[in-house]
Amino acid sequence: MKHRLVLLAALVAAGAVAVIAANASTNATKTLDLTGTVTGFHTALDAKPAGQSPGDIGYTTGIVFEHGKRVGRFHGVCMALPSSSQQCSFTLGLPGGQIILDAGYGPGFNTGSVALEAVVGGTGAYDGARGQGRDREVTNTKLAFHLEFVS
Repeated sequence: MKHRLVLLAALVAAGAVAVIAANASTNATKTLDLTGTVTGFHTALDAKPAGQSPGDIGYTTGIVFEHGKRVGRFHGVCMALPSSSQQCSFTLGLPGGQIILDAGYGPGFNTGSVALEAVVGGTGAYDGARGQGRDREVTNTKLAFHLEFVS
């Protein structure tokens, strides 16, 4: 479950790359449907007790595709919290700047087959980026997501 939530969040973050890049100069709400692939997931800190427990920190990397074409990359960090919850932040690196996303997962936050994440800002060409992503897991490493951005 922990790996699934981190994967889900990471792929949504990756999807924002293409959305913001395509819509950075407009002032309207835009939507985009993308796919993403995780290329790496690692536990950086396994807090006591060993195994999945509060205090664990993991990171993930991946790429995003639009119509089969690679459109960006990302990395993210998640911390495990009590009650099977997590808090995750993602940085999307783009030629014109960076985009930052944030989300909580677990009871009372994102649970089940659909998750929502917030776009909380950006730098350079993506200064002021905001919106949300709604996504679903297709496989353990692939995600389909629908993104809505407001400029």
